[in-house]
Amino acid sequence: MARGSLKNVCRLIDVVQKEVPVEKAFLNDLERSIEITTDKTARKPSQTYKPSSMNCIRNMYYQRTGADQDNSGSSYVLTNICNVGTDVHERIQKYVVGMKENGMDCEYVDVAKFVRDRGLTDKLDIISQQGMETKLFHKTLQMSFLCDGIIKYKNHYYILELKTEGSYKWTSRQGVDESHYNQGTAYSIAFDIPEVVFVYISRDTLDMKSFLFVPTNEMKQDLIGRIENCEEYVSKLQAPPKPIDVPKKACNYCNYKSLCRKDS
Repeated sequence: MARGSLKNVCRLIDVVQKEVPVEKAFLNDLERSIEITTDKTARKPSQTYKPSSMNCIRNMYYQRTGADQDNSGSSYVLTNICNVGTDVHERIQKYVVGMKENGMDCEYVDVAKFVRDRGLTDKLDIISQQGMETKLFHKTLQMSFLCDGIIKYKNHYYILELKTEGSYKWTSRQGVDESHYNQGTAYSIAFDIPEVVFVYISRDTLDMKSFLFVPTNEMKQDLIGRIENCEEYVSKLQAPPKPIDVPKKACNYCNYKSLCRKDS
């Protein structure tokens, strides 16, 4: 490129940069920094089943076989939403821990200790423990997971699951979201605890609602059967047929949409 042309390009860049207000330029850079940082720290998902992603057998298959996800990059909005959810979870967990000290008949149970004391180590590996988070792996179901906690409330054990959501959805909530049934069922199977307390928290107002979920034996058998069915496809490295009963929301947020369309 001629020296004169290069100078012209530089002048154009300077003009464009000067035209962008400093507060807008800063915000653009901040948003991009969030996305770059998120991409740098992102880890490739383990080739295991996840209780929160069991509504689609094809998605389960892609996770289990380590398929490449869509390379769409991180969204700073989604990252912020996830961070808010994490912060809320941690605060609520601390408040639950404080219930006993505040004179309430509630104990936040150490998950790793519960697994050992109940003799569940034959099926559950304790992978790591940091703060109130315990990572576990179910050997038979090839399932790795973190649960929000186990509580002993009024001398009865419950699995605790916290969910954050937008206020519009929260306001109309009347019970446990059907898309969370499999997750609650998977936890119940793993810990041999029959009941799950779901607490839904408005992301906007931080108001809360709670619902008791008791998975039936049929739900448990259906979930185990789904995993066994998926394992058959994994052994053949053949994607299962695309299910027709998957909620639209699950497809919209799926990281394997491109591959799923290709396998259709």
